[in-house]
Amino acid sequence: MSVYEEPAQVPCTVCGKAADLPRTCRPCRNRIRGAIMSLPETVALCWMARHRVQRGGESERVATSKTAPLPLRMDVLNLLGPSADAVLSGEDQIGEVPVVGVLSAWVDLVAEQTRQRPSSRTVSGLTQFLLDRHEWSCRQEWARDYADELEGLLRVLRKVAGIEPIRILLPVTCPTCDMRCMVREEGSGWAAECRACPAVRLSTREYSQLVTVQAEAAKKSREG
Repeated sequence: MSVYEEPAQVPCTVCGKAADLPRTCRPCRNRIRGAIMSLPETVALCWMARHRVQRGGESERVATSKTAPLPLRMDVLNLLGPSADAVLSGEDQIGEVPVVGVLSAWVDLVAEQTRQRPSSRTVSGLTQFLLDRHEWSCRQEWARDYADELEGLLRVLRKVAGIEPIRILLPVTCPTCDMRCMVREEGSGWAAECRACPAVRLSTREYSQLVTVQAEAAKKSREG
């Protein structure tokens, strides 16, 4: 190959778009890094949401019950409980896999392959260990599973904490379904995504091209 030729691009294992980096493209790497960085703060918000919310009429229903309800939310306790050992040993787990369990499984895999060990088993310590080896992890054959689990964990935590990411509706239609449901989601790493078509995720350049194409089509329609 000539020194002036551009490096060959291969599909990103996460999003399927062409990437000039091994295994995963730069937008996906940035998005996964953002998810990992968001985990400690989101865990803290979940911990703050661990108490049940008292609603109108609830006291009357409780009064007729033989047993008093737990004052804490079980979904939050399952996620934040110290259940990593149970997860890794294969014991039964009720509800979502705990945060420490998910992080510990990936940390142990990375530690085994890099021959390095985390200094702490807290959420902050585990996420920092993954961040320090993030570029290496994104080059491995299991990079897609890595992305799916960590981003999935963040979505679960945000749902439990009652946090919805900020989404801006964009003035274009989806190039696949032709619906007006293209959005830009804060922290996603994509310039545009379709809420109806999970596979439609556009980079800044691709979104600019879509805006130009649709603007030209609208202009021709008006002139015709």
